[in-house]
Amino acid sequence: MDKLLNPDFGVMALTIVNFLLLVWLLHKFAWKSIIGALEKREKQIADDKAAAAQARQEAQNIKAELDARLQQIAQEAAKKMQEAVALGNAQKEQLLNETKQQAERLIEQAKAQIEAEKNQALADVREQVVSTALLAAAKVTQQQLNAQSAEKAVDEVLRQVSGPSARV
Repeated sequence: MDKLLNPDFGVMALTIVNFLLLVWLLHKFAWKSIIGALEKREKQIADDKAAAAQARQEAQNIKAELDARLQQIAQEAAKKMQEAVALGNAQKEQLLNETKQQAERLIEQAKAQIEAEKNQALADVREQVVSTALLAAAKVTQQQLNAQSAEKAVDEVLRQVSGPSARV
């Protein structure tokens, strides 16, 4: 066991030579490819970070554009709603005016028709009065030819005139 605790300089020299040979072999054949792979990986990570930052910036720009467009659309919609309300009110007023004008025309037509019917009724009454008067005049003239008939007719008219007043 003592042997294990005492250093063996030959093994130690061979270990150092092996280590230096390993370092030289790694440097000659593997070190450049390992460093190249590490640098390539480092560059790829940096590029990915830059791409992510650029994508984030583009996403923020797109979001800002969309927000602006959405606000513009909302303003346009509000403007169109106001225009539609104004148009609706204008059409309502126009319809009310047209309805009032139509009602006034109908009233005027009805008044004209009533006036025409009144004039027709008056004409009919006049015609009847005239025909009655002519008939009465014809009867009176026929009765005047006959003196007795004339006296009889006068008595009858007096009786009729005095009859209703006597009843009152």
